[in-house]
Formats: sequence, C-alpha cells, structure tokens
Amino acid sequence: MPLEGQRLIIEPKFPNGKGLSEIGSPEEVVQDNGEIMRNSFWSTQQRREILVWQNADGSIEWGAVGCGHHFDYDLHTLMCSQAWGIEQESNAVKTLAALVNHHQFRQYMLTGMFIETSKRSGVSYMFRRLKPTVAIKEVNGAMKILCALCLHPIAYYAGSWAGAMCPTDDVLAHLMLMRGDEPSFWKQSNQHPAWKPEAGL
Repeated sequence: MPLEGQRLIIEPKFPNGKGLSEIGSPEEVVQDNGEIMRNSFWSTQQRREILVWQNADGSIEWGAVGCGHHFDYDLHTLMCSQAWGIEQESNAVKTLAALVNHHQFRQYMLTGMFIETSKRSGVSYMFRRLKPTVAIKEVNGAMKILCALCLHPIAYYAGSWAGAMCPTDDVLAHLMLMRGDEPSFWKQSNQHPAWKPEAGL
C-alpha cells in the first residue's frame, strides 16, 4: 500500500513491482558540478557513513551521512503502521502460535521477540517484530552477534523497518525460511553489522 511521504521498495519479481516502486520515489536530480567521489567508509566513533569527495578546484572535502542512531527508522516505521490492519496482524499471530512452542510464543507476546536455534548450523536466531532478525552463535563460551538479517518478501518502506505485510507476517517469513532453507535466508537478506543503526540494536 503506497503511503504519502513514504517510498515503497518492491521485490522486482513481484507482479507490477517496478511500476508500484515508482509511486512516491523522489525525482532524480543530476547536477554535474565537477565533484568526484573519492571514498566512503564507516566511522565507528560517529556511527555514520563518511563520504570524501574532490571539488572541481581540486580541494578535498568530507561529510557524514545519517544521524548515528536508529530513531529515524523507529519514527518512519511508526508512520508506516497505517498500512497494516489489526485483523491481518491477529491472523498472523495465531499462525505463529501454531508454529512455535508455548515459551517462545509467550516471549513474543510479552517482548516482541523470541529465540530459536537452527539444528543444522547451531546458529541461534532472535526473531523480532519490526526489527531485523539477529543471528547469534556461541564462540569460546560467549554469545557473539554475527549480524542482523533484514528481509521483506514483498516490499518495504525505505528508511524504516516496516514491510508491506503486517509485522508478524514478516516474522513468519523469516522463521519459515530459516527452518526450510537457511542458506537462502542468509542469501536473500541484507546482512547488517551489529554496530550499524540499520541493525536496530
């Protein structure tokens, strides 16, 4: 569902996905002022992407992109909530209840997340409502975050954790793909390092 002020990014294989993605997309303005992009890197101190460019006169400048925390993602996700229906979310929660044990379902209802460990890989997954799934593995007796796996099967709203489907449907998609084809889950997901705001940690 296209929302005013929110850009919807649709899976290219989805019928009419390209046309629907253009709704609300910003008009591309190309300016050739002689600037050349020289480098970009992640700053752990600022928790932002740093861009370095060369001006037409040969001088070098840099700038930071983003705000260094995930509040913007939270705010945009909240604004996208009008795309979902209570009935659809309720149906998804009932489906989830049939697929997990009582303890996991209780955790999900009380905290919005639960953990399941893959019998194949030994990786534990913290499935979270409206946040990427966190992949965790024990290393030398301590739990280590491998990354946060972000995947929306149909579409998502840019700059948010909101998908086109209701939140628990996204959780179901992650859970079923992990159980059915774990390598494909990793392949299809965006893998965000734990320290990036996109990971939601």
